Amino acid sequence: MNSQNEVLKVNNLTIGYKGKKSLKNILLKDLELPVDKGDLICLLGPNGSGKSTLLRTIAGIQRPLKGNVLIDGKDIFTLDRKLLAQKLGVVLTGNADTANIPVNSIVSMGRFPYNNWLGMMRQEDLKKVDEVLNITGLEKYRNKNMSELSDGIRQKVMIARVLAQDTPVILLDEPTAFLDIPAKLEIMHMLRTLVRESEKSVILSTHDLEMALQSADKIWLITKDSIVSDTPEDLALNGYFERTFNTGDVEFLPGKGIFKMSYTGMLKLKVTGNELVVFWTEKALERIGITVTYENNYDGELIITANNHEKEWLLKLGNQERMFDSIAKLLAFLSRSSINNSQ
Repeated sequence: MNSQNEVLKVNNLTIGYKGKKSLKNILLKDLELPVDKGDLICLLGPNGSGKSTLLRTIAGIQRPLKGNVLIDGKDIFTLDRKLLAQKLGVVLTGNADTANIPVNSIVSMGRFPYNNWLGMMRQEDLKKVDEVLNITGLEKYRNKNMSELSDGIRQKVMIARVLAQDTPVILLDEPTAFLDIPAKLEIMHMLRTLVRESEKSVILSTHDLEMALQSADKIWLITKDSIVSDTPEDLALNGYFERTFNTGDVEFLPGKGIFKMSYTGMLKLKVTGNELVVFWTEKALERIGITVTYENNYDGELIITANNHEKEWLLKLGNQERMFDSIAKLLAFLSRSSINNSQ
């Protein structure tokens, strides 16, 4: 790591809550986590592992049990609140009710660290708000109240507010939670573009490992009471996702970067043919508990042919051969098959 690029440092940090009689409920301890300029970092971990608490501590909202958070080499708790707001922008869950506030007003709130004591907007503040509305595609919603917007647009507005704040470091707590897939992709693409073009550093918590694998420069992965920090690829290759997330029913497939439900004692099929059709056929087979294998140990073979809009699935099972013209018919047969039920 080049220390000249370091904009934030989590230094020997222990987080959690103080209980009665000086007892401490420790969530994560002895964290050493540098953040470089232009990093997009995804914070991952099981429910209740401390993701939100860590972000609140880094934001200066909650004090650590031990250690500190440095921004530009200075402890955030020693900084004037207005100065800190010029260096660190935050969007946490549980924001105040903004239903009847126009988009333009919400985004303008991001300029508060630069306003005078009367809160007056300068020309450069108005220009910055206009710039952010254009960058985020929110110009057409400028005068709409938040209550009139979809969840995805409302979340984009809250991120736009932080962009108007124009800080080198941005913290986001579950920015894509409860959004549909297109809205998630749009927000992650916007953040990825922001990091690449402006060299801002973004730290966001998420439950979406597959989205993090596509987007993050680094992943902070919560394991037991600490955090492992590395590129998504190195974490996958070193087995961290499997050890953290695998259960008896769900497993992470490092060769594909996805999770799948685990089934045992089911039919094993070897599948060959058109790559795209094989991909979707494999997903369908695994959904009904059939294992797709590319090894020599299998119970049957499925050969797929695809020409233009016509597709055929030839199933060779024991001494029988059957042809199907859709995945639905194939699944219906396999679900009824006495051979499958006997495995």
